[in-house]
Amino acid sequence: MDHDKALDKIKKCLRLAASGEPHEAAAAMRQARALMDKYRIEEGDVLASEVFEASARSGAKNRPVAWEIKLAAIVSRAYACSFLFMAGLGEYRFIGEMAEVASYTMTLLLRQVRQARRDYISANLTRCKAATKTKRADVFCDAWAYAVHKKVQAFAGSEPSAAVAAYIAKNHPELETGKATERNARKGTSLRSMKDALNGIGAAGDVRLNHGVNGAEQLALN
Repeated sequence: MDHDKALDKIKKCLRLAASGEPHEAAAAMRQARALMDKYRIEEGDVLASEVFEASARSGAKNRPVAWEIKLAAIVSRAYACSFLFMAGLGEYRFIGEMAEVASYTMTLLLRQVRQARRDYISANLTRCKAATKTKRADVFCDAWAYAVHKKVQAFAGSEPSAAVAAYIAKNHPELETGKATERNARKGTSLRSMKDALNGIGAAGDVRLNHGVNGAEQLALN
């Protein structure tokens, strides 16, 4: 029996160990412990095996802009995941039981917000200098993400499970704290910024987050 087959067997034994029949549960737990000792499998390995990891491309290689980080946090919360930013690769890694759905949702949301950003720039910011155009478009996107966050609140999942923590400890043991790129200094709110923000909120009006079909405990993006 190889490591993966042993792991599957251990998980089956642990499920039996949760049964209401005391003798069956005790026997299953003994077998699980014996297999764990024989194949040097720890409890963290068992927990981590229930977790998935899926990626979504960022718009930056090393320091993503603040509103994009905010959007990733919103998505991870909605699907009870944790997320990492992989510097150099320029991608988000969602980690959890619903990681694939989270990465798919993040990809679609980024596609939508970037299109909304381009539309807003072409319709309202053509006379601005390049640096000003970028800063104002960031305010627009930040408000867009805020509007999506308000919709997610009604569907938000639970906190990431212990299995997620075990997976991260096993597969990403050396993490560093990074900083997002913030192009707008926090010196009060101008009327211009308020206008950009209100337009961002309005542009997110078509985003819909709904429960999955067929009773699935997940969110679907329309």
